Amino acid sequence: MQTPSAFLHHPTRLATAALALMLAVLPTACTTPRVEGRAESEHSADVCATLNTRAKAISARADADGTPTLVRYTASDEASHAWLDVAIQCPTHFAEGTLRSAQAQYDARNLARSLGIGYEPLTVTRLDDVDTLTIGGDTLARIALAEDRAGFATEVLAGRFTDGVADDARTAALTADGDLLAMSNDHKETASRLMYLSNGAKDLRRKVYATEELTKDSATAIDPATGLRANTVAVLEIDCVRDELTAFDESAHIDDATRNDEERAQMDAALLQLSMLIATHAYTAFALGYPSTDAALFS
Repeated sequence: MQTPSAFLHHPTRLATAALALMLAVLPTACTTPRVEGRAESEHSADVCATLNTRAKAISARADADGTPTLVRYTASDEASHAWLDVAIQCPTHFAEGTLRSAQAQYDARNLARSLGIGYEPLTVTRLDDVDTLTIGGDTLARIALAEDRAGFATEVLAGRFTDGVADDARTAALTADGDLLAMSNDHKETASRLMYLSNGAKDLRRKVYATEELTKDSATAIDPATGLRANTVAVLEIDCVRDELTAFDESAHIDDATRNDEERAQMDAALLQLSMLIATHAYTAFALGYPSTDAALFS
């Protein structure tokens, strides 16, 4: 049985492939001469609508009753890429694209298990290769705060459970394998990288945060957003996801009209990394038992 440790340390090796897929499905978007103003806006809206329709159709195929498992697995895997395309090309749908990509990856993993085959999610745990991310310094600072808070919390749990007191087998396995501490380090390093990319924005990180909720139970916690009780690490990861997506949604959306093709490609690559990072947090939460349902994620 695959454990969370099987996907917590894969670096960004799949990011290039995912970006290549994203660009492959939009040849006209890359080759059509750029036109500023209204025509530019209409072109972007048309691309976004097309990608949304495509992603929904693929997801519907993956969820269709009576569909052979292999077909559903293939469709789920394809949907994970298609929703990333939505996240990158449609800033107003960044949150939906990111979360639905994570859902599709988790579905693909479960279907792969039933087929007896391996599956590798589109995992990004740090942003070391991102050199620019122009979504606003204040937005990056808020995302950095979410990463830093998750890093502190997972460090506290890693220290608390070193003596084997974790009642939840998944948390105990994370602690025993050193994965929980590695998660903490990844969160903190990502927070530092985001602040570096923020170009002098006010640093909101406090480094130390309240721990009362983390010490009430050795295995589970209440998700404050939904009231659901789930694995503590899973709740920490999904709360980090929500905070980051909220920060992005409340930022000034990216205007590509004044960017040249090279600048757009760089921005697309950076957004891809960010979307995959957040999707990885969500996927981790799902693998640790947090519900991957629409009711838990979108209500």
